[in-house]
Amino acid sequence: MLAALNRLLTIETTDSDDARRRGLLNVLLAGLLVLVFLGLVATVYFDSRGLAKDSSGIYISALVAFPSIIALYLINRYKSGLLASSIFLIFLIGIISFSDTAAEVANGRTLFFFVIPVIMASVLLRPYTSFIFATLCGITIAGLAMSVNLLPNAITIAGLFAIALVSWLSARSLEQALKDVRTINAELDQRVEDRTRELSESLARESEQASQRQAILQGIADGVVVFDTRGRAILANPAISRLTNLPLDHIIAHNYADIIESASLTNEERETLSETLSSPNASSLPLRVRWGAKTLSVSAAPVQDISSKIIGNVAVFRDFTREAEVEEMKNSFVAMVSHELRTPLNAILGYSEMLRDAFYGPLNDKQENATNRILNNSRRLLDIVSDLLDKAQIEAGHLNINSIPFHAAELTEYLHSVMDKMVQDKGLELRTHIAEDIPLQIIGDSKRIQQVMVNLVNNAAKFTEKGSIRVKIYKVAEEYWAFDVSDTGPGIAAEDQKYIFDPFRQVDKTVTRSHGGIGLGLSIVKRLVDLMGGRIFVKSIVGQGSTFSVILPFMPPQKESEHER
Repeated sequence: MLAALNRLLTIETTDSDDARRRGLLNVLLAGLLVLVFLGLVATVYFDSRGLAKDSSGIYISALVAFPSIIALYLINRYKSGLLASSIFLIFLIGIISFSDTAAEVANGRTLFFFVIPVIMASVLLRPYTSFIFATLCGITIAGLAMSVNLLPNAITIAGLFAIALVSWLSARSLEQALKDVRTINAELDQRVEDRTRELSESLARESEQASQRQAILQGIADGVVVFDTRGRAILANPAISRLTNLPLDHIIAHNYADIIESASLTNEERETLSETLSSPNASSLPLRVRWGAKTLSVSAAPVQDISSKIIGNVAVFRDFTREAEVEEMKNSFVAMVSHELRTPLNAILGYSEMLRDAFYGPLNDKQENATNRILNNSRRLLDIVSDLLDKAQIEAGHLNINSIPFHAAELTEYLHSVMDKMVQDKGLELRTHIAEDIPLQIIGDSKRIQQVMVNLVNNAAKFTEKGSIRVKIYKVAEEYWAFDVSDTGPGIAAEDQKYIFDPFRQVDKTVTRSHGGIGLGLSIVKRLVDLMGGRIFVKSIVGQGSTFSVILPFMPPQKESEHER
């Protein structure tokens, strides 16, 4: 229950400050929704027993409040937190203004309520907006006072600006502190990499001077182990014992395989760590392993003498527990939020299609144009949410590959049902062909294969203006089958083909791209194909089109999921 509520209230964006503000607004809207609901329930209860004299006003208020709160929630989640918060605060000022008589609001018992939007503005918006809403509240108070022939309460208005000043200072200090924390975290990995490289160079220069090496290692807070060419630990600092909970005499003079075997690692972590320590690469990224209750970041680099001959390698262990917990929370959060976004988006699409099809009555030209805009942007947002969810699941290791028998014809039937309309709307032709040598049944995850195929066809349709899109399913060898997606689009330059499978990368780098998307489609396709034990290739000639080829095994790997570390 708490996890589901957290998914509804939190929003993942690239700007952490924006995510924090929008999450706070969702909490306020949820609380307001609960209060309205409880008030409505109480009214119904008293009304059913004849205790309420005139409850029509409450019912009308509830009917207005519910859709208003939901609308603000949707704007906050899918459109703009800045817009939703501004509307909410202005709406709050309006409620305060009409909550009592003009005299009481301007210079009486209701006056102190104007402090609320001033304080909220610095938290929900930028810190300086507390002054803007202090000004709005002051103008409102002055207007109400003059409407009943009273002098504006100058002391209260000045007090609002004093509160705005305090709110601005507090919010600004908080944002600066968060920014400093993020900067420090961003520098940690770079610092470890620099330290590892410097240590490797130092050990190479001082390989014959053991006493100096020992002095250097004693002053390093990270755990360091130096192995010779046979994989035997010849040097270690006290920090490694603290990090691994192993005495130094269980590390020095022992082989790296014995050290790894004594740790509580998974088989996959043990194999990966063993490979990293046996064949270190100075340019490789740090490896993260779960060592007991800790998460350690392990970097390894070869040690060379003055003649560039490798005489061993050095491994640096850093406590990465806190960072790993934050990263796991981030990936889980993105997956949960993206999953929750799908349901309201599908509802928006459904109702928009009903409006477009005149289910509730005919539309004029402006209404039809607005409905089509809603449909197009909702579909685009749903695609982005789906891509983000898939990427988060893959990064978190939660995406499973389920291998079951299916017919090849199921792939083409599903492809036509999903893509025919989009292709036809662009004046293109979608043609599919299944080779005769394809077996009656194929074993694999048909849903993920359909996702890969739809992604590739959608990408082809997006960039192809005329001609056709062809999908061919065929047998490559006794153990492999494949499908090609070919188009007659503009093609991809050779220098751009190197990074088309990278996340958040597109060939078109201009600010105003003519095609939508955030550059995750092909990246997700590549990861899915890898998880299914296959490979993907691209052949393209500029001006003639592109062909994406996916090769998959008839017997997929037994491993159902992969955690990318």
